[in-house]
Amino acid sequence: MKKVAEKVDAGGKLQVMEDYDKHLFLARPHGIINPSLLAEDFKRAVEFSNKIDDHWTYCTNTEDVKLVNPLNILFLKEIKKIKKLKQIVIYAPGVVNRALIRAASFLIKPDRVIKDKQEFLKFLETVR
Repeated sequence: MKKVAEKVDAGGKLQVMEDYDKHLFLARPHGIINPSLLAEDFKRAVEFSNKIDDHWTYCTNTEDVKLVNPLNILFLKEIKKIKKLKQIVIYAPGVVNRALIRAASFLIKPDRVIKDKQEFLKFLETVR
């Protein structure tokens, strides 16, 4: 997995990693997640989709997220529209993040939500 971008903005940070062999895009937000970080995430995901030759997985690791705007879940609705997307997987070990995901499931439901670190690491090893 190769880190391709990092953006810091207003109490938050976004790291983006890509693995073309596994067809995996991984966003790792930290701190406070704001609209400009989400816009960067979306832009990078679209770029990844344009470069990949097959279906791919969008994954986000929320373990270092401190504050999420509940409206950010609408962002996933836009991610679902990106071409060749196979699945959305969220690693959400925090109870609050999982509750927000469940509360917004009427708008968009991720294909998989993982709460256990070992399960998440295994997923990263085996995804394709």
